[in-house]
Parts: sequence; C-alpha cells; structure tokens
Amino acid sequence: MNQEQLTKKLGKRILSEANDLKRTIGSLASEIGLQKDILDKIINGQCELEDSYGVIKKMGSVYSIDISDLYLIENDCENAIKIMRAEDSIKSSRVFNRINKNKIKTPYYEYRDTAMSNLGPFKPEWIKELRNVDNSDPYNPEVVYNNGHFMHQTTLFVGPVNFYWEVNEKKFCREMNTGDSNYITPYWPHSFTNRDPEQEAYILAITFGGDVRRAQKELYALGDKSNSYVIEYRDHNKAIRQLIKQHMMNENMTINHLINLAQQQSIEIDLKEMMDGNEEIPSKDLKIIAAFLNIELEDLLIPFYKPEDEVVVKHSKTENKYYYPDNDNIAYRIETLARTSKMPLLKGFTIEVLTDQLQKNMITSLHGYIYNYGDSEVIICWENEGSTYQEVIRKHDSVYMQPFVNHGFSCEKGNGKLYVVRVSGSINLGTQKELSYMPDVERVYNEKKSWFD
Repeated sequence: MNQEQLTKKLGKRILSEANDLKRTIGSLASEIGLQKDILDKIINGQCELEDSYGVIKKMGSVYSIDISDLYLIENDCENAIKIMRAEDSIKSSRVFNRINKNKIKTPYYEYRDTAMSNLGPFKPEWIKELRNVDNSDPYNPEVVYNNGHFMHQTTLFVGPVNFYWEVNEKKFCREMNTGDSNYITPYWPHSFTNRDPEQEAYILAITFGGDVRRAQKELYALGDKSNSYVIEYRDHNKAIRQLIKQHMMNENMTINHLINLAQQQSIEIDLKEMMDGNEEIPSKDLKIIAAFLNIELEDLLIPFYKPEDEVVVKHSKTENKYYYPDNDNIAYRIETLARTSKMPLLKGFTIEVLTDQLQKNMITSLHGYIYNYGDSEVIICWENEGSTYQEVIRKHDSVYMQPFVNHGFSCEKGNGKLYVVRVSGSINLGTQKELSYMPDVERVYNEKKSWFD
C-alpha cells in the first residue's frame, strides 16, 4: 500500500469513527477546531499523510476514544505475499547462551528470523539446537527450560531434536525427527536440544497470537479485573455454570428470575438444584437456559478439557499422508501436523510437491506461512487482483501469504518439501459471523457516507 492509498483509507476510517461518535463532518470539524472544507479533503484523501494523522490526534484529544484503532496497517506485502530469502534470514542470526551442568554459559540456540508481515499473526523463527545431549532424560542438567511465553507455538522438527516440556511441575521429553510436530499452550516451559552432534538439528517455531493477543490492550488497562474473565476451563461442569452466571449478571437476572420464567412457560426444569450441583447439564436444559438469557446455545458451550492438549506431540507417519487434489490427479503428498481443538483455526502441514506443472489449486481463509525445508527449489504460483505471479522458493526461503490468495506449487527436480502453517488473524469465526449479519459489508472497510445527511 503506497502513501496515497493509505491516506485515502485513513480518510474513510476517520469518517467511520465520526459516524460512531454520531458527528457529521461539520460538527466534527467544529469540535476539533478545523475548517469543514479542510476536513472534507482529508476524509476524501486529498491531503498529505501527516494531515490525516493530525486529525486522528485531534480526535483523541477531544473524544474518549482509543486512537490506535484509527491507525491502519501499512500493508508490507507485494502482490499479497512477502518473501524472506535464506541469505536475509542468515543476516538476522543471533546466538543465545544458557547455563550448562558445569554452571558455565555456553551456546544453546542460534535464532534466525523468517518471513513475517505486519498483516500476519505469526512471529516465525528458525532455531538451531546448539546444546548436544547423550540421553533423553527430561531432568538432564544440560537441558535449560524457558519460562514459557505468551504466544501459542506450533513447531516442525528437522533432524534429531529432543523436545522437552513441563506441565504442572512435571517434566517430559520426546525424541523428535524430521516431519514431527507439536503444539504448546502459552506459558508452559519448554526446551529443545540436539541428540546427535553429527547431524544438523533445527526447528521451525511458529509462534502466533490468538484472541487474547488481540484483546491485550484492554486486559492491560483493566489490570487485576481481567482475572474475573477467567473460566475454569479444566473443570468443564464448573465452567458451564460460570458462563451461565456471567450471562445472568449481564442480563440483570438471578436464579429466581429464571425459575419464574420456567414456571410462566410451564417448563419443568429444576434450575436451583442444577446450578448448585456439579453434574453435567444436559444440552436440552442448556437450550432452555440460553433462551431465558436471550443468547444462543453456543454462548454457553466450552470445549471439554483434554490434558493431552496442554502440549500436543505428533510423529510423522507414512500412512497418515494423503494425495491432493486426489489420487487420480496427484500434485502433492500432504501430512496433517499437530492439532488442538481449542485452537480450531491452527492448521499445519508438510507438503511434498510432486508435480512439475504450474499449479493454482489451493486457497484458504487463513493467513499462510510457507518454508522450504527440502533440498529442491519450489516454484510458487499465485493470483492477485486478476494477475498471475510466480517466484522460485529455494531451500530455507520462507513466505507469508494473505488470506484468499489462489496459489499452488511445482517442483522440477525431486520432491519439494514445504512446511505450511495457517492461522486466523483478527478476522476469526466470531468476527466472520458478526460481519455476515450486516447488510452492507463494504461500509465496514470502506465507509462512503455520513450516518446522517
């Protein structure tokens, strides 16, 4: 996005915020101390970029709004993708030392950046394991666990890597090899080492933010009040009751109000005993409660806790691979990597590119990350705004791709090997549903008229 395009979009965003504040262009201009004809030009993008930012700052000084919401992302992609070449990745190399069993700091990891965009949710890294071990003991004194981190992580393993993690003060280790993968819940400590110094061992660690990351500004502002949002996810029946009580508070209702509603409608349901107990509430009763609270059944549901989802480990197996698009038209051999039901829009794959024909046979609603971890060059072909493009992706090159880009891969020599991760950004399933309720979606991202003439 060039400055002219950004200026025009900022003008539309200023108009949208004025509509939200129930201000016409004239009243907005008067209240922020600007002539209306000047504000008209700024809203139409007929100004310098600094003028747009100046209006946003003035609005922040007059109204109780978060002006950071008015600043738009400056798209850093070219034709919907962003490539990081291996040589640029190497330039970002940095080595971190950690204590060994002799209490001496020695090299532990080499980190390198890979493709990242300001549009995408990823912070993906190439990490080489520099600490060698001769066993797979999770309590090995040579292994240094981190303190866990805020971002979700999914990982592809290349070479003989030992993966360590700690959950509830118990440590684990699993021997991983090329093609194996994992998922790590935020804040669980973990670590990685090389168990064979004769072989290269590295991981591709894709860390990414979820809904909590997108709400972090508000959580910081609320401070300790944020704890009140926490649901006892690991106790399913308790969590459901917490949700019911939260919706009751939001609706200014008590259990007696619900009981009265049931009696008025001649519905036989023992609400008091149900809320005082800890038995599973049947779905038919949850539907009744949801109707009383003017919400949908799904607003009272939460996934069942699975201890194995704290850290998910998946080993690569030939029998788990499948051909795409189908067995009669083979372009790729794909393996699904580690999954967790609590992050349903995390999709990781290894893709072997088996065709030398240019392809455009994939599309997704998710943000995409692609890394060439094989020895063969792969050609990526994609379409954006009616034009077709292609680039050679060499070993250790990586790519970020925007959602809804029709694309595909080909490989002239050998089987190309790609690591692909897809994750939702701010537009997740909840956002998608809300967006779909609106009769004029274009006005959400391209406001063209004032709320009042």
